Amino acid sequence: MGFRDRLRAERTTVFWTFVLYAALTAAAALLTRFNHGISLIWLANGPLLAVLCRTPPHRWLPIAAAAWLGMVCMVFALFGFLLVAIPVALIDVGEALVAAALLRRRGVCDSLFRSVGTVPVFVAACATAAVLSGLAGVALLAGVRHLAFLPMWSDWIIGHGLGLLLGTPLALVVRRDEGGWTELARPGRAWAAAGVALLVAAVTFGAFWQSSLPLLFLPFLPVVIASFAFQRVGAAVSVVIVAVIGGVLTRFGHGPVMLVHGDAALHLQFFHFYLATLFITALPIAAALVQREALVRALAENEARYRLLADNATDIILTFDPNGIVRFVSPAAREIALYEPEALIGTSIAELIYPEDRARVRAVYQAGLATPERSHAFEFRAVKADGTVSWFEGNSRVVTDADGRPSAIVCILRDLEGRKQREAELEHAAATDPLTGLLNRTAFRRRVEERLRGEDQPGTLALIDLDYFKMVNDVHGHATGDTALLVLADLLRANLRADDAVGRIGGEEFAILFAGRGTAAAVAICDRLRVSLAQTMIPAPHDSFSITMSAGVMPLRRDLSVDALFSRADDALYRAKALGRNRTERAVGADPVGVPA
Repeated sequence: MGFRDRLRAERTTVFWTFVLYAALTAAAALLTRFNHGISLIWLANGPLLAVLCRTPPHRWLPIAAAAWLGMVCMVFALFGFLLVAIPVALIDVGEALVAAALLRRRGVCDSLFRSVGTVPVFVAACATAAVLSGLAGVALLAGVRHLAFLPMWSDWIIGHGLGLLLGTPLALVVRRDEGGWTELARPGRAWAAAGVALLVAAVTFGAFWQSSLPLLFLPFLPVVIASFAFQRVGAAVSVVIVAVIGGVLTRFGHGPVMLVHGDAALHLQFFHFYLATLFITALPIAAALVQREALVRALAENEARYRLLADNATDIILTFDPNGIVRFVSPAAREIALYEPEALIGTSIAELIYPEDRARVRAVYQAGLATPERSHAFEFRAVKADGTVSWFEGNSRVVTDADGRPSAIVCILRDLEGRKQREAELEHAAATDPLTGLLNRTAFRRRVEERLRGEDQPGTLALIDLDYFKMVNDVHGHATGDTALLVLADLLRANLRADDAVGRIGGEEFAILFAGRGTAAAVAICDRLRVSLAQTMIPAPHDSFSITMSAGVMPLRRDLSVDALFSRADDALYRAKALGRNRTERAVGADPVGVPA
């Protein structure tokens, strides 16, 4: 909205505030002034409070000034130049300002009567404003007219408080529920609205035509029906119908109000109280229905979004109850886990989890129930429909009911088979020598450490080095040197047990972990490997050749560190080199065993 449009709208609001406040002042002064000269029904502040609730506080001043001017002008027009009207008008308008400020402070101005919780806040604000304005207004009037304070204060609170309670909701419905009024004008709904209005009118006429039975409760039922059928607009229109029919008949001495012993002023106050009670009863019903429709609409939208995501998600979306019974499975289960989603409904989620992982998943599930405000991530193996076992990543969150108790668990499952395979490949690559496929130095040392930490007999460590390997590279080239390394690697793999470990820990240096074997057995195996290698011809670009190896052997001891074990084995290896190569040597402290080529 542009500046000019906004200015025009503000001027229109100010003008109609002046007109409506003046008109309601005249109606109250002419029709409801019985006792003490105070109007027993003061509806003028209801529409004013409705306007203030819909207006930012920084624009309240011209609206309040228009209302004050409208009241002063009307009092002067009806009763002459009464100076007391000027401060009384300030107090009356101030009452609406106080109520609006209280509602604004509680943050319910924009949502007033849209939820049940705003109704008690509204009632409290109206009562507070009426009590405070009554103290000031009655103190002024009682001093001027020399009348008793408490009776006047009581009439003021009843008239102004009930006026706010009745007038504000009616004005808000007229100003705010454009959609509700449009709904009444629809062809199909118009007949229903007319029928409900006739029902309210007929029941009200029947209840107020007679004066012998206390039938004030009868209009409540059609008013409630109107509230259910047309929400706030239905409640407002039906209360207006009751006010018009009941008010006219009461004015002419008919209706259950006549059963109340008292004068016309008391009858008027009682009827006003009845209307306010009727409306305040109907409003929470209408507000609850509006809330319910909004919740149903939001739920339908969320359900549509959830279904759209679930039907097109590449991950499996599961919903199961706190007992682990599956209630919903997305179509992705068909492609990922090979299950038909319908076949999983009603089954236990535990049946899909690999037996060895159930305890771990159950612990995550229990943690989720204990902390429903958090999401929980976990990895586990699941059995697919074809019997294969795959890794999955799960992210779950507990859904709680209104009492905070778990009602369901929503879980998103992602197939990790590809990721686990890549992780295994990366782990294998990180632990493997790229040329020979044997363990690299780090991985081999880890195997030795694991063996030392175990309870079984540790075994023996052997370090192997190809003799004159640099000469092979210099004479035949590095490609042939790599061939020699591969020949030795294949020889080691072919002649060792599955429990043994073999690795390439340097350029031409290899290592063997003989798991559980003694030094003598390790030496014998190394010698057998040494002889086999010497008899193996290695192809070269122009010829073929053979190569030999030297080995150093060290029994694994738990009282020595890994570095110390490698150092002693390395010393034995270099001693073999120094003694002529192509031989196996024990580490220092053992009987040397040399087997020349």
